[in-house]
Amino acid sequence: MHTAVSRLVRLLDGLFHVLALSVGLSVILTVLVVSYGVLAREVLKLSDVWVTDVTTYLMGYMTFVGAVPLAWQGRHLKVDALSHHLGPRAKQGLAVISCAIVACVALAMAWLSANFWFDAWDSGERSWGMLSLPLWIPYLSLGLGSLLFALAQLVRLALLLLEPAATPAPVEFVAEE
Repeated sequence: MHTAVSRLVRLLDGLFHVLALSVGLSVILTVLVVSYGVLAREVLKLSDVWVTDVTTYLMGYMTFVGAVPLAWQGRHLKVDALSHHLGPRAKQGLAVISCAIVACVALAMAWLSANFWFDAWDSGERSWGMLSLPLWIPYLSLGLGSLLFALAQLVRLALLLLEPAATPAPVEFVAEE
């Protein structure tokens, strides 16, 4: 059982690392597209109507898919005011409760985004911009991100309950004084 769990954790570590790299590339691409838009509009006096569409879709990808590796690593935004005053068992219990709540939210997001995606697929809805892209394509990042976010949280929850030592440790950031 232990080797299967460690293999699963290594597999998810690798998958979520690749996702983090893809999000980093989308950040670079967004900067390049926005820079082109400014140059085209202000210097070359060219049309840049596609820039808004592309950057909007890239921002959606960065938001929903980028949340997955952060959640897996425990680097999401949280307030630890209570946990600093608790012992190790109470901290573990609080981590389980917190992870369960986030997993429920992630599952709700995955369900709603799947319905949202299917509606765009079924209706053939297209974007209003110059690209007139079928909206199910950019909505994939919402569905994929939500589904992977739910997977990450459910696996973290299972690890917290079954094998706390195998749970990816949250990254601690301590402010310099």
